[in-house]
Amino acid sequence: MEGPLPPFKNGLVDEKYRWPDATVIYEIAGDFTADDLTTIQTAMDYFYDRTSGCIKFKERTNEDDYVRITSDDSGCHSSVGRKGGRQSMNLESPNCLKRIGTVEHEMLHTLGFHHEQSRFDRDDYVTIMWENISSGHEHNFATYPEDVATGFGEPYDYGSVLHYSRKSFSANGEDTIVPADPNAEIGQREAPSDIDVAKLMKMYKCGEKK
Repeated sequence: MEGPLPPFKNGLVDEKYRWPDATVIYEIAGDFTADDLTTIQTAMDYFYDRTSGCIKFKERTNEDDYVRITSDDSGCHSSVGRKGGRQSMNLESPNCLKRIGTVEHEMLHTLGFHHEQSRFDRDDYVTIMWENISSGHEHNFATYPEDVATGFGEPYDYGSVLHYSRKSFSANGEDTIVPADPNAEIGQREAPSDIDVAKLMKMYKCGEKK
């Protein structure tokens, strides 16, 4: 990368974590219903459509590096970026498949993005109420140094599908994240924002592909 990057951080910098040819190789291993599988496929198609065919999800044949999509009773979670070998994305059924934005959230992790409020500059935009966070979940509010993650020059995005909601991991029903903008709405799970898509396209250099 040429020149210093501004302190906008949530996408992994190191290109070794990116999927070659912007193609995520996956294997369905969970006990999903037909509706679940339709939701997963629709989420994959969304990325293809929004990036003009740049970002693709391809079912595994014999590739060594791939994502195993499971439905265990352990919530919604994914490895961040391509790790090498078999890695996981878990979409607990039905909870993680009720809103397609939740699936797309996990797919963005797989593609290489941390949460929006993990950015280096997040304290300029939100206040973390540490006293309200459920014990043992503090790590979910960590930030990442500038040599690890970048926002590719895009501004902080309250509307990101990767942003936690106000009461995420709350121990007492009170806010764990308070936006500096009192009118900001955070934690939507409808679809990736325009900024989410712009960062994804910059990460995978979609505009440079023929």
